[in-house]
Amino acid sequence: MSLSVFLTDLKQAKDLNAVNHALKKYLKMLDIETFAFTYYAYHPKSKHKLKYEFCSDNFKYWHHHYVEENYNDIVSTLSEAYRDNLPIFWDIQVQLKTAKNQREKKMREDSLKFGADKGITFPIHGAHDDFAVLMIEQLQGQTCLENREALQHECFIAAHYYYHFVCQHLLKTNMVDRPYNLSKREMQCLVLLAQNYSNKEISKQLDITERTVNFHAQNINKKLGTKNKYQSVLKALEEGLLTL
Repeated sequence: MSLSVFLTDLKQAKDLNAVNHALKKYLKMLDIETFAFTYYAYHPKSKHKLKYEFCSDNFKYWHHHYVEENYNDIVSTLSEAYRDNLPIFWDIQVQLKTAKNQREKKMREDSLKFGADKGITFPIHGAHDDFAVLMIEQLQGQTCLENREALQHECFIAAHYYYHFVCQHLLKTNMVDRPYNLSKREMQCLVLLAQNYSNKEISKQLDITERTVNFHAQNINKKLGTKNKYQSVLKALEEGLLTL
């Protein structure tokens, strides 16, 4: 699958699910099974930074653990990626040996338990101080990164293609002030509600139950002082919580 075919699939995608499917399809053709895309509204160490995330099914547990533990606050590769524009190759055994403190050491040990071996991080710098990374990982026993010199050039371009279309389909979320004290998960639900996702589709997108989605939707209504999701989306747009 060439980059031109991947770009065509992205252009034809009607929603985020289709964009994500195109990425999975493209990486699978390169024998890449494990990956994660993380999109930050601002610097990854700033408050309320996480804007969007998507990863391969086999990486969900570790990626969610990574986010919940705020490992992005200590990982040197992420900070390096933020300062640079070029792909960064890393080896988990080397990172473990050079860990600067016990917390970073624990993070590397957690990575090894998950099965990590090596990886490439592709930094993406947006036009509005936003920042994203596409991380491709080789698990122990795999060989997908053996030809990484040739691979990283093509994947670097693909990462930017994917980011561009994610931005097109993702409503811009203002998470600076949060005047209505919406949680991160409530904001994620609100963004997807504004895109006309059903509760079932949102539950699949965020990997939570439909009951939890409904719980978040009710909390959004209460905090915004609205009666239903349609009023909530309208008020969020009016108040600047969401922008088209």
